[in-house]
Amino acid sequence: MNLFDSAAAERARDEGMTRAAEAEKNKLLLRIAQSYAKKIAVASGTATADDVARAMEVDGLTYSCLGNAAGSVFRGMQWTGEVVRSARVSTHARMIRVWRMK
Repeated sequence: MNLFDSAAAERARDEGMTRAAEAEKNKLLLRIAQSYAKKIAVASGTATADDVARAMEVDGLTYSCLGNAAGSVFRGMQWTGEVVRSARVSTHARMIRVWRMK
């Protein structure tokens, strides 16, 4: 087994994201989060996970409940190439991507 294989790594990532997104408990919340992401991106030009988390919180929903399905929130959108530091305490100021509609 080769420890370094970028194609295999991407396949494993995609398969994991698909499994998480298709888990019954995640389906509805994922669709809701994707809807927020698209609305935010249309309204302001871009969206981040922090933007979606803020919008969900206003409506009494919790972004972190998505678990691994959070990796699929921005599917169908385009990464701008930009990253910013997350302001959510739970993310420890890690870098997050900035997305836009295709």
